[in-house]
Amino acid sequence: MTAPPEPARHADDDMSRASGWDALLDDLFGLNVRALKSMRAIIVSPRAVFDAARDADWLGRFTPSIRLAFTLIAAMVFLRFLWGGEDSALHEMTKSGLTNPDVLGRGDMDQFTQDYLGLWLVLFPFSYFCVHALLALLLRIWGTGTSAPVRLRLYFAALLPGLLLGVLSTIAMPMLDVALFEQTLVPALTLTGLIYALTVFRGLPDAMAPQGRTWRSILFGCVALCGDLFIAVSTFVIGFAWLYERGPV
Repeated sequence: MTAPPEPARHADDDMSRASGWDALLDDLFGLNVRALKSMRAIIVSPRAVFDAARDADWLGRFTPSIRLAFTLIAAMVFLRFLWGGEDSALHEMTKSGLTNPDVLGRGDMDQFTQDYLGLWLVLFPFSYFCVHALLALLLRIWGTGTSAPVRLRLYFAALLPGLLLGVLSTIAMPMLDVALFEQTLVPALTLTGLIYALTVFRGLPDAMAPQGRTWRSILFGCVALCGDLFIAVSTFVIGFAWLYERGPV
C-alpha cells in the first residue's frame, strides 16, 4: 500500500509557523525574523548567503536577496519622503543643483524642487532594479556554470550591505545641513564601493584563487558603484526633463 504523501514543507518565514511577534513584525513592516537574520548573515558571513543563493529554497534559511533589496529600497524611499520638506537639507541641496528659474520659465523653484523630489520617489525604484538587473545578467564573476537566475540572486545579495548603508544615510539626513550633506557625498560613495567589493571578496568560495577573488570583487565594486551613479544621473535627467516639458502648473 502506497504511503500517504508528506504534507508540504513550509518555509521558515511562512506566517503559518511564525511566532506571534514574528507575525506582528510582518504585519507592521513586511519583515520577519528570517529576513532580519538574512541581513545579519550577509554582513557577518556573506559566503553562507552566497552558497544558499545556489539552492532553489535558499536552504530554507535565508530570505531571497531581491525581496530584501525591495524592502530596503522601499524604506529609503519612505524616509526620503519624510525628510524631503522645503526646510530640509535634501530640498536645499536639490534646489541648488537645478538650473536658473529664468531658464525653466518659472520663478517658484521651491515648488519645482518639491515636484522633482516627488517624481524621484516614483522613478528611483524602477531605475534601480532595471539597471542593476541588467548589470547582474551581464556580470559573470561567480564561477563557471552559474545560471542567469543565480547571477541575479548573487548580485542583489552583494548589493544588500551597500543598500543598508544607503538607508542609514537617509536616516541621518535631518541631522545634516547643506554644507555637511555635500561634504559626505564622496566619502559615502567611496565607502559604498568598498563595502560592495569586500562583500563579494568574503562571499566567493575559498576554492577560488586569491587573485581571482580579488579582481572579481574589485570589478563588482566598480560595476555596482557605476550602476548607482548612472541611476542617480539618469533619474535626475528624466525627472528634470519631464517637469521642464510639462511646464508651470
